[in-house]
Amino acid sequence: MHHPWNSLITVLSKITRENLNSVVCCTCCGNRHTCVKWGFYHRYLFNDELINIQRYRCDNDLCPCKTFSILPHAFLPTIRASVCMLMYVLKMHKQGRTIAAIARHTGSSWQKMQRWIAKASLIKKWVEHEYADTSPCLTPNGDWTSFTRDLSWAFYPKKVS
Repeated sequence: MHHPWNSLITVLSKITRENLNSVVCCTCCGNRHTCVKWGFYHRYLFNDELINIQRYRCDNDLCPCKTFSILPHAFLPTIRASVCMLMYVLKMHKQGRTIAAIARHTGSSWQKMQRWIAKASLIKKWVEHEYADTSPCLTPNGDWTSFTRDLSWAFYPKKVS
């Protein structure tokens, strides 16, 4: 039986590391010549591995966008954990580990692990329902943007509109 969630997880961590240095264009106006690096923040890649996500400022006077970041494969909008990290904590939980044990293992708080496990369960259910007959994009040439947009519409419709 085909499990799109498992096939998605299998390749995302590798793809993320390979595609961190792409051409940067403003996510609003599309201009690449007015983008300036503007700090960074951290996201969890897999297990307790943190990765820097570069923020940019668009200096195009006609662009309404102030700052933006370009999420590499495996990262989802609004959620600090990658798909890989969510799957990892969900797998540990399904194997019978307590939330406290998972929190200690990942160096995170109990509350964060509780939220991540709940979110991972919802996303896993959504992926298995939406991609029951197909597979989500798994390659940099695939349409990761469509996947993350669909996921955003499903979970955060007010932020997408």
